[in-house]
Amino acid sequence: MKFTERKVGILREVIDKFVAKADPVSSKRIAQGSEFDLSSSTIRKEMAELEEMGYLTHPHTSAGRMPTDRGYRFYVDNVIREEIREELNMNMAADGRESGAFEIAVDKDMEIETILQKSTEMLARFTNYLSMIVAPTIQQSKYKHIELLKFNSGNILMVLITNTGRVYKRSTPMGGKYTDLDLQAAVNIMNLQLRDKNIVDINADDIKIQKSEPYLILLINKVVEMIKECIKENLQYNKIFIHGASVILQHPEFIELKKIHNILRVIENEYLLMKLLLDFSDDSGFVVKIGSELFEEGTQDLSLVASRYKIYGSSTGAIGVLGPKRMDYCRVIRSLNLFRRGLTEIFNSRA
Repeated sequence: MKFTERKVGILREVIDKFVAKADPVSSKRIAQGSEFDLSSSTIRKEMAELEEMGYLTHPHTSAGRMPTDRGYRFYVDNVIREEIREELNMNMAADGRESGAFEIAVDKDMEIETILQKSTEMLARFTNYLSMIVAPTIQQSKYKHIELLKFNSGNILMVLITNTGRVYKRSTPMGGKYTDLDLQAAVNIMNLQLRDKNIVDINADDIKIQKSEPYLILLINKVVEMIKECIKENLQYNKIFIHGASVILQHPEFIELKKIHNILRVIENEYLLMKLLLDFSDDSGFVVKIGSELFEEGTQDLSLVASRYKIYGSSTGAIGVLGPKRMDYCRVIRSLNLFRRGLTEIFNSRA
């Protein structure tokens, strides 16, 4: 069977109406509420062929149809993406940037965790779905500043601040009789020579120390070791901010007890959510994974829309929305686009 323009239009009508009401869509409903100059019987025939092609299904003996994963995939790839592309081009042509700028009250001293948490909460309110933001990893960050503090116990505390605003702390025995002035001298050397250097590229051998200060070599080596410990630990763990978990369960497709159990198991597993978000996002645009495409047990009734945001042109984090397959993909992609660009502008302005 050929996928004609008529079939595309009818598939779109079914999905739009199903997204709005969560009820199977009948041919009569399409005939009455659309611009098609077609009889109900003609629409019913086209819907039957769309079902035979795998784009529609019906839950029981009802005459109404609902989209399959394949139907949603066609809709996203051939309808939504084109709409979004045209819309963004029009907005960019109008004033050189996208309209509807993302705005959030940000204090100049606000930590990155606070910004990301507030952004996640606002994104959840915008979309009415589960919203997630993964902070940039230390491997993607650059050195900005370090502080060393001495305790009476003989330990020193290292406080490392990256260009993304993330703060990492490590404590270790001092291993020598260093004064506060010695610690400050080591801090000055490192802050002067390492600023804006990629964290993963920091090496003690690259730090130049004056011949008059050889006693600082062991101290600086110890600090570099602590930085490398931060990198190793961050390979296994990163920070994810989540908001709107309870909202998903309010959608009508999740009234069955088994589905509620599956959804709760997914949204309560932060590691799983972070893995999904990082695996299915990239810098090129928006990635949409529908139902079975997520390949995780319990996610067959969910869809994920994900993307990346940049900080200072290179450091990136992931941002995404998890909701029912019957989500408003167009609205979600619009919102994600505003938020990812907004985060980039916020962090770049703090450079």
